[in-house]
Amino acid sequence: YDVAARLIPAEPTFVNNAEREVCERLVAQLGSDDVILANLRLTDHEQDHEADLVVLMPGVGVVVVEVKGGSVKVDGQGRWWQYGNSGSRTIDPVGQARRSKHALRTYVQEDPRWRDSSRDRVRWAHAVVLPYSSVSDEFATPDCPREMIHGKADQQRLGDRIRAVAGTQET
Repeated sequence: YDVAARLIPAEPTFVNNAEREVCERLVAQLGSDDVILANLRLTDHEQDHEADLVVLMPGVGVVVVEVKGGSVKVDGQGRWWQYGNSGSRTIDPVGQARRSKHALRTYVQEDPRWRDSSRDRVRWAHAVVLPYSSVSDEFATPDCPREMIHGKADQQRLGDRIRAVAGTQET
């Protein structure tokens, strides 16, 4: 790929190192036609949403990325847990990413500049990145197949993996 992806805003503020590191990795690994939106906030009739990262890849699709630092594991009941300096807590990274994806897709598709244009439909996907957690090759939950979750060992090819996630989705 050419140079690097474009980042908007050019100098985002991140709440943690995990988000910053994943963003920098994607900027470096994706191409110059790609755009990464950091900390995108949206409000719809249901709630406020914040997407950690939104990756826009022309001709490929849009992937909403939820980043979780610390150590993340899924227990025997399918609950996601995050362990860090402040203890442990249950989290829902797949749900967060999915809700943000749906809110963004609705916002874009209802905007007259998109709705009234001749643009084709776009592939929309979501992914979870756990840069400090190991994820086995056999990992899968009903709402998160292995190709949609990216652990510590997947970081060297994160850009390619995110691009592949979009390619697996229907328009």
